[in-house]
Amino acid sequence: MSRIYAGLTLALAIGCSNSNAAPAGTSSQDAADAGLPGDRDGGVAPEGGRPDSVANGAWIAAGYPGDQGIADDPRVLFHSDFESGFAGWTRFTKNTEQLAVLTDATLANSGVNYLRAQVTRTQLASDQYISANTQVDLPRRIPELYWRFYARFVGQTATPHHWVRVAAGTPDFDADGLANTVPVGSKGFWFDLDAHSDGFFSYYVYWYKMRSGRCNDGSATPGCAGDQGTTYYYGNNFSPAGQSVFPRDTWQCMEIHAKANTVGALDGELALWIDDVLVGEYRPGSPRGRWLRDNFFTWGQYYQDAQAFEGFDFRSSTDVLFKRVTLDAYYERGTLPADAPEAQVILYDDVVVATERIGCRTK
Repeated sequence: MSRIYAGLTLALAIGCSNSNAAPAGTSSQDAADAGLPGDRDGGVAPEGGRPDSVANGAWIAAGYPGDQGIADDPRVLFHSDFESGFAGWTRFTKNTEQLAVLTDATLANSGVNYLRAQVTRTQLASDQYISANTQVDLPRRIPELYWRFYARFVGQTATPHHWVRVAAGTPDFDADGLANTVPVGSKGFWFDLDAHSDGFFSYYVYWYKMRSGRCNDGSATPGCAGDQGTTYYYGNNFSPAGQSVFPRDTWQCMEIHAKANTVGALDGELALWIDDVLVGEYRPGSPRGRWLRDNFFTWGQYYQDAQAFEGFDFRSSTDVLFKRVTLDAYYERGTLPADAPEAQVILYDDVVVATERIGCRTK
């Protein structure tokens, strides 16, 4: 596994962020950054965020001012504002220096409580892989998921090696987080939403049709164009174009949408809203860009207007359904920037998982 969950030490696959070898003949200084938001030498593709086209009144949160009573809506599978601590969460890191529910009405997004994830340099000196996380196994597995949560990056906190996660699978699938491994299509798939040092977000996706970073065409054929000489399958990267740098010391309303494909079809989807503005959407026919190795580029130095995105074939069985979400702050000693502060601190609040669009909390 690529993380340590809820205090349990798991086998680690090292180097999961170094998954993007630069195309042959390019001058990319770091293969790990090819296709991620940090690689901005070629500029940004001209698209940008836009307000969602659905009237806010149609979203779940609009019917529950202040989220009061939202947990009772039949479309809602999970709600936590941490006012009752970890109530409802399935498992969480027990080290309270790393993960704790704190009380401060002046800092909480709502109410008086919020979740603090904290990983320090001192901790990483003795344990090179630390995941401060809380997970919930959904009460029922579903083919389409919306997950809203509020997040706040404190001060100059370094962004995590990997951030929050959504897992889909059969009832016994428990391999989300297994790095450099292609999931079995009839068993499961998973993805992270990652935050990056330049203030942008990207999806990092593992599924049975994922591409390898070995060859320019995403295959793993020895002797191929751009052959890196070794086969690897780290998460495929999807970085929406036209993002604005996320602010520090400010609560952001994040909402993830994921839709499993019809078996045998390329109609799976991913989307991201920030403060109810659509930041990125990957579905059949959109966006336009270019596949190169394990990245679908929609901006930057490797971007070309070569094709419309085909959609995701996430699964090969209808028994693969969304089952788990994870709030995380996963850090590695070897990838923590030299200028990062002693404590990396990320705050969370007002979490909702549902089967329809949720929208940001209303007053």
